[in-house]
Amino acid sequence: MTIVADGSGGSYYRMYGGTGPNIELGAEADTEDSASYEDRVILDDPYYAEGFVGDNGVDSYQYEPTIAGEPSLGFVNDGDVPLEVYLNGELYETVEPGQGTDGERVDPDAPSSGENFITVEAVGDGASNYTLMAGEAGTMPFYYESEANPGTTAENPDYTGMVSGAYGFVGAGGVDTYSTDGALYSIENEGSATLKVYQNGEVWATVQPGETKEPSYE
Repeated sequence: MTIVADGSGGSYYRMYGGTGPNIELGAEADTEDSASYEDRVILDDPYYAEGFVGDNGVDSYQYEPTIAGEPSLGFVNDGDVPLEVYLNGELYETVEPGQGTDGERVDPDAPSSGENFITVEAVGDGASNYTLMAGEAGTMPFYYESEANPGTTAENPDYTGMVSGAYGFVGAGGVDTYSTDGALYSIENEGSATLKVYQNGEVWATVQPGETKEPSYE
């Protein structure tokens, strides 16, 4: 797979696939040692990768779909240059600036994508990775809002899955924001920061390091 910046300018991109496919960095991907903005594979089942390409540049990946000959790829283009995606040398999709997968948010000033607005705040010192779930049995998807960090500019990016959940990192008094159409179901705090979680501006839970809050705690 190659991703080509079709013209001058630059774009951060996020790339999503369903359960099962395999994806690895290719020879033309930009690694931490070779570029200011690193391309990287964050998850592999389901997969999620992100990168930066600009000024007619090229990134490449090795991609093996779950079913041979039936690729399942979704993209978000957070930038100002069209991205051409090629599979085995053939054009698969052109992703225009600001285009997202299934209505994925790309404009930080746009209204919230989901019905419920969620804020995760690190209280005081420390830092934590966390997992959010919403809806019945935690099955609802999440959307990035303006204070989430999905791009390659973040040392520890936040991630919203294709199916459900949000997985992020916050520390030193920082804040991440999301939205979802379901009510919050659980949050898991893996780190050293105390997390205060808000739903539509009201405190839903205060979660200590190493703690998980679910409906049974309410």
